[in-house]
Parts: sequence; C-alpha cells; structure tokens
Amino acid sequence: MKTRTIPRIAGALACLAAFVPLMAAGVSGAGATTSSIHHGAREASIPPGTVLRVGEQLKNLSTVLSLGHENQNFPYQVQYDEFVGGPSMLQAFEGGSLDVGYIASTPLIFAQAAAQQVTAVAGWATAGTAYALVSAPGVRSIKSWADLKGKRVAYQQGTAVESALLEGLKTAGLTLRDITSVNLPTTQIAAALQGGSADAGIEVEPLLSAYLQANPSARVIAHPGAITEKAGFLVATSSALANKSVSAALADYISRLIKAYAYLKTHPRAVIQSVYEGQYGLTPQRAAAVSAAVGSTSFFALPGGIVGPQQNLANLYLAAGSIPARINVAKEFDARFNSLVSSVQGS
Repeated sequence: MKTRTIPRIAGALACLAAFVPLMAAGVSGAGATTSSIHHGAREASIPPGTVLRVGEQLKNLSTVLSLGHENQNFPYQVQYDEFVGGPSMLQAFEGGSLDVGYIASTPLIFAQAAAQQVTAVAGWATAGTAYALVSAPGVRSIKSWADLKGKRVAYQQGTAVESALLEGLKTAGLTLRDITSVNLPTTQIAAALQGGSADAGIEVEPLLSAYLQANPSARVIAHPGAITEKAGFLVATSSALANKSVSAALADYISRLIKAYAYLKTHPRAVIQSVYEGQYGLTPQRAAAVSAAVGSTSFFALPGGIVGPQQNLANLYLAAGSIPARINVAKEFDARFNSLVSSVQGS
C-alpha cells in the first residue's frame, strides 16, 4: 500500500456542520473548545456540584439534545469539549480530561488496541448508511469496489471512513495494499477529488450530497453495508464509572439522548430543516432523500449483535497492519446501562 497525505486546506472545517457524527460518522482532527450547561433541579442520586465532562464531535451530542428538547434542567453540570473526531478525543481521554464521549466503531478498536481504559456504555445505529464510494468528477473507469485496484482513493485513516473502505474492498477481494491511499481529513475529500488528487473517495452524508450537487459529473459507485459503519457509541472511562456521582449523571445523560433520538424519529423535519437545508444548503427534495436514506436511530443492547461485525473490522485492521495484535472486541463493551436503555427506549 502506498500512502499520500494532502496538506490541510485552510478553512475546510468550516463546511462541516454538527450533524455528520450523528449519522455514525467518525472524522478526526485536533483541538477542542469548552462550554458548560449548569444544573437546574437536583436529583437525590446526583449530589450538588457533580460535573460530567463530555467529549462531542462538532456539537453532535448537544445538537441532538437541543433538537430533541432534552437540553434543559440538568441536575448536574455538563462540561463539553468539542472535537473534530474520535482519534483526537482518544488523546483527551488519555490525558484524563474527559469522563465520556462519542466515538464510532474504528476509534473504539484503536482505543482497545492501545489499552486505553475506556469502554462503550451505550450504542446506537441508523437504519441506513450515510457513506458512499464516489468518483472524482468525470472519472468513468471506476464502476465497482474491484475497480479501485491501482487507483488513488481518498479517505481518513483511523476513522469510520476507513472502515467503510476496508469493508468495501473486502467484498472485492482487495486490501489497502491494492490501492494508493490518499490520507486526509474527511472534510477535505471533496476538494481532493475536485482538484485531481484522487480518483475516488469515501464520502459521508450530508457532505456526500453537497459534493454531488456541486459536481454533477461525479458518481456514487457503491455503498458499504456493515453495521459498523452505521453505529456510534458513548464511551466512558473506568474512573468515571467507578465514581457513583458521575455514573449517576451519565445514566441521566444516556436517558436524555434516547428520548431526544425518539423525538427526532417522529419529527424528522427538525433535522431536515435545521441541518440538511439550513447548514448544508441542500434542496428540500435532496434533504428529504438523505433523511430517508440514513433513516432513524435506535439504541441497542451491548454487546449484542455488534460483536461479530466489530471483530471482523478489528481483524481487517490487524491484517492491514494498523493495530499491533489481535484483540477480543467483546472487552470493548460495558453492559451496566442495558436495562436503562431498554426501559427508556421501550424495547
């Protein structure tokens, strides 16, 4: 496998709105900003002064809570650190500045491979996939995953975008060694395709629709179908879970997320208008189509059915040389909140 790295394009992050990670995306980058939501009415199980330090990706969690009307009257203080993806958030976990955060399947694998003391405590998945393999404008020689052999493919290593590529290549009997990897932030893939630095790339909605809308001669070639590309996780540190106050606050936070997603399931226009149309400028027709394709979000028990697909993905990373040794992904999951998830979701 040959790898090329494209320099960061100034201002590219400005085009990425808050909702990409909500659809199981996992883009990466560096830097964080901090904000706080102060507690209102207190609960007996959560002592006054309790703080829950939450890592989110481009305001994904706080956006869900806001759109779902679950962002008021916290009985504790929520301190948000904002990241542009899982890998940089894992660094913050390592530094001890977070209790809990959102990551996708791939960063969870890398966290376990690095022996980080974090486990997934809640998991959810969309009904459809937000990812697609797309061609550069005017490229007609790529019609399937198999046609990527020898081609330059843009994606971001260490993220769910890479997992989508790995799963797709596997269906064609290919590996990363069969392509020239163009490693760059997910927010810069469209620019690389437009500028001729890559023949194809993995895009994620709504960046995918924005790219196709701006480049009519580009085409969607294929979609990955594994649940690992649709899943997202709330992960927590072992120290946070051992702290009764913080663990109680985390239980409340998980409940709020479940209720917020349930609200958005019955009010899809909130996402369509606020995010797809308002932030990305998609036409109403395309925005509705994206919403329908990605589908609603549901929480699932841990580890449940995610173990098999997650193990398959970890094995692909091992074969690619991305992790040093085989891991047992069942150890990535903590089931202590399963009863809560089932009760709140009503399943």
